Order: sequence, then structure tokens, then C-alpha cells
Amino acid sequence: MGGVVILIVLLGIAFAAGYFTRDQISRKRHAQARRMRGYAKPDWDRATAPANTNEISSARPAAPVATGELGQMLNRWENRARARRAG
Repeated sequence: MGGVVILIVLLGIAFAAGYFTRDQISRKRHAQARRMRGYAKPDWDRATAPANTNEISSARPAAPVATGELGQMLNRWENRARARRAG
């Protein structure tokens, strides 16, 4: 029984090593392809910009967002769902 567990663990380690190696090779190939094509990082792609946050990046207050038809529809759906959950 212990031998089976050891084999399963070794198989898991082999799979992990394979995925790691595959990722490294893929990254190397992509980097080489970017170099050969003369890739330049776009100006809008900033590493310091927050992604998926609700924080406002500027110090000035945000302008109120006008709620259009889609926003009103989503608010109605949320209100109905909230009412259903409340009972």
C-alpha cells in the first residue's frame, strides 16, 4: 500500500515538473518571437496602474456617472433579487 502512495506522489511531482518546464519553454519562445518582431510595449499598458480595483487613481473626486437604461435595468434586477432574498 505504501508503494502505491509513493508512486502517486512521484507521478504528481513528474506532472508538476512537466507543466513547469512547458511554461518556461513557452515563455522563452514568446520572448524570442517578440524580439524578432520588434515588439514595443504600448503606452497604455502601465504596470503601476491598479487592475480590478474600486480605487480612484486621481486625487480629484470622480464625476457622477449618469445612469442610462442599462444601469436602470440592472438596478431593478438587483432590487428584485434583494427583495426575493429578504423574503
